[in-house]
Amino acid sequence: MASNYSPDQDMEGTLRRHFAAEADDLRAPTNLWESLEDRLEPHPAPNPVTRIRRKILAAAKQNWLPVMVTGGAVAVAASAILVAGNLGQESSVAEEAMAVAEAQVATSGMAVEKIVTVEVIKEVPVETVVTREVIKEVPVEAVVEKVVTREVIKEVPVERVVTQEVIKEVVVEKVVEKTVEAPVEKVVTKEVEVIREVAPSASAAATAAPAAAAEAAPPSAARPADTTFQDNRRQPVVATADDVVSTFSLDTDRTSYQLALTWARQGYDIEPDSVRAEEWINAFDYQYAQPADDWGFAITSDLVAHPLDERKHLVRLGFQAAEVADDRPLNVTLVLDASGSMGDGNRVDIARAAAEAIRQSLRPQDRVAVVHFTTDVIHHLTVEHQGPDDPSVASSISELAPHGSTNVQAGLNLGVRLAHEARLERPDAHNYVILMSDGVANVDATNPFAILESAYDRDAGNPLRLITVGVGINNYNDVLLEQLAQHGNGWYRYLDDTDQARRTFSRDNWLALSTPFADQTRAQVTWDPDVVKSWRIIGYENRVTSDASFAEDRKEFAELPSGTATTVFYEVELHDGVRGGDDLKLGKVELRWVVPDTGQSRSQQVEVTGRGNASFGSDPLLGLGAIVALSADRYSSLPRGADDGPAGVSTDLAILQEELGALAGPLGGLDAYRDFRFLLERMAERAYSEAPPETPSGYSR
Repeated sequence: MASNYSPDQDMEGTLRRHFAAEADDLRAPTNLWESLEDRLEPHPAPNPVTRIRRKILAAAKQNWLPVMVTGGAVAVAASAILVAGNLGQESSVAEEAMAVAEAQVATSGMAVEKIVTVEVIKEVPVETVVTREVIKEVPVEAVVEKVVTREVIKEVPVERVVTQEVIKEVVVEKVVEKTVEAPVEKVVTKEVEVIREVAPSASAAATAAPAAAAEAAPPSAARPADTTFQDNRRQPVVATADDVVSTFSLDTDRTSYQLALTWARQGYDIEPDSVRAEEWINAFDYQYAQPADDWGFAITSDLVAHPLDERKHLVRLGFQAAEVADDRPLNVTLVLDASGSMGDGNRVDIARAAAEAIRQSLRPQDRVAVVHFTTDVIHHLTVEHQGPDDPSVASSISELAPHGSTNVQAGLNLGVRLAHEARLERPDAHNYVILMSDGVANVDATNPFAILESAYDRDAGNPLRLITVGVGINNYNDVLLEQLAQHGNGWYRYLDDTDQARRTFSRDNWLALSTPFADQTRAQVTWDPDVVKSWRIIGYENRVTSDASFAEDRKEFAELPSGTATTVFYEVELHDGVRGGDDLKLGKVELRWVVPDTGQSRSQQVEVTGRGNASFGSDPLLGLGAIVALSADRYSSLPRGADDGPAGVSTDLAILQEELGALAGPLGGLDAYRDFRFLLERMAERAYSEAPPETPSGYSR
C-alpha cells in the first residue's frame, strides 16, 4: 500500500539506535522505512493506542508464537510512543514503531522471555504489565486484553500477575496512555533480557517455539503430578421427620481455598477433590460484631433466599470469638522438612521464610527449638529450646536444604519429645509444634493416624498444638497435613510464596494465631420440625460427628485462636405454610468448648432466626458467602455432578456467576471479591467442559 508520508530520516535513525541499544541480537531490518510504509493506512486513526492494539490483535492471526507478538510488540511500541513524546513527533510514529515491531518479530526468530522492567514510573506499576516468565500458551487476544490490572497486587510475585484470567475489562490502552510520561530508558532496560535467540530463522522459530512453550507453561485442564486429596462425599439432605439434630466441629482452616487459588494462578484446573467448602467459606471476612464480653462468642444467624432453588432458603450461622490478650510465654518447636521433594520450586525458600518470620516474631520470654528431618532426623542441625535471638536458632533455620526421603514420623517424634521437655520446664507456657512440609511421607509411618499415635501427646490439660504448614504444588499430600492438624489439636495453612509466609507469621498475626481462645469447639443445631421440612449442611464433611459426641471433650474438635470467626451455611426447605416474610424461629444452636487455661467446659445457646424474604442485596457479604458456599459445594461434586450431573453443576455455576456480578458495586474493590470471581470463572469453564453436549451426537452407545 502506498503511503502519503515521506521518509523521516531523524525518526528512522532514532528507531535504529533504539533497536541497537536494547540487545545485540535485536536489529532493525534494512528495509525499515519500507516496512513502516507498507503497514501504514492512508487515514490513521487519531488515537495511536487504538491502532496499536488492532495491529497486535491482527498479528495473532499469523503463525507466530503469541508471546513474541505480545512481548516484543508491546515493549517496542510503548518505547516508540515515549520516543515520540520526547521528540515532539506526531502520534503516527507510535503506529509505525508497532509495524517495525511486527516485522522484527516475524523475521528475527526471537522469543520474548521478559518484557520490561519493574522500574517504571510510580503511577504505572509494571508489576501489572509484565511477566518474568510469560505464559507462552496464552492466546494473544487474551494477553493483550488482560495485561493490566486495575490495581497493583503488590504482594503477588510478578510471574503470576499476567494470566489468562486477569481482570477482563481493562485493556492495553490504559498501560500505554499512562506510560507516555516515562523516560524510555525506564521502560526497556538492558538489565532485563528482553529477547533471546531460540532459532536461526522465523520458520524454525514457528515450529520449535510451540514445543518450548508447552514445556514452560502448565497445560490447561491439567492436574499437578502426585497430588493427594480425599474425596469427601457431600452431605445428604435430611428430613426433619427423620432427624432434627446436626452436630459438627468448627473449622477456621482456609487451606483448600488458598490451594485452589494457587493452582488456578499457575494455569491448572482446580481439583474438585481438593475443595472443602467450609474452608472456602471461612477464607472470607464477614465482619461479624464482636462479643459483648471476652469469655464467649457472638453467635449470629441469617436466613436468605436460595439463588438456585426457589423452594429453599439458606441459613448462615456465624461464630465470632472474642479478642483476648494473653501474655503467657510460648514454647515453639519448628519441625522442618529437609527431604529431596522440598527442592521442587521454591518450597525451601518458603519454609525458611516462614520459620524465620516466626523466630523474629517471638518475644524474649518465648523459646524456640528446631528439628530438620529427611530420611531420618539431621541431628547436627537440631537445636533444643533457646531464646529466639540465640544465634544457633537462626543458623539452623538458614541451613534448611533438600536431601533424601521424607520421614515425617521421625521429625515429629523428636519435635514432640523436645516440646514435652520444654512444657515440663515451663508449665505456664503455650506449646506449639509447627510442621512445615509438602506432606509427602514415604519412610516409616505414612498414615496421619499412625504418625500421631507414634508422636502422641498424652497431656490434655496442657496440650501440644500441632500446626501444619503446606508448601508446593506438584508432589503434595493435602490429606496428611490436614488430618495431622485436625487430630493434633491445631490448624492447617498453605503458603505459596515467601511474602505470604512473612505476612502470615508477622509479629501481630503470629501472636494472635498463637493465643488460643477455645479448645475442642463444636456446635449442635436442633431444627424446629414445625418450621423446617428438611436441612443439609454445606461442607464440613470430615467434621460432622455423631450427636452423642457433642457432650464429650475430644481432641479432634477444633482449636480456635483469639478473635477468629467460623461460618456455616445450611440449605433448608421450609414447610409450605410458613410465611417467608415473617421473623422465623427455625430452631436453636448450642456451642461447647474447653477454656485453654483452665480446662473448664463452657457452652452458649441461642435461637436460629431470620426473615424469609431477605435477599443478597440486603447484606452483600452474606450474599458473597452464600455464593462461595454453593459454588464450592457444587463444584466439589464433579465429575459425578450433583442432582443433575455435570450439566447441572455447569448451570448452577453460571447462575452463581450472575449473582456474583450483581455484587460488584459494593464489593468489587475487594481483593477477595476479585480473586473469587477469577476462581469461579475457572470452575465454570471446567464444569462446562465436563457437561454432556446439549444435542444428541447421533452415535450409538
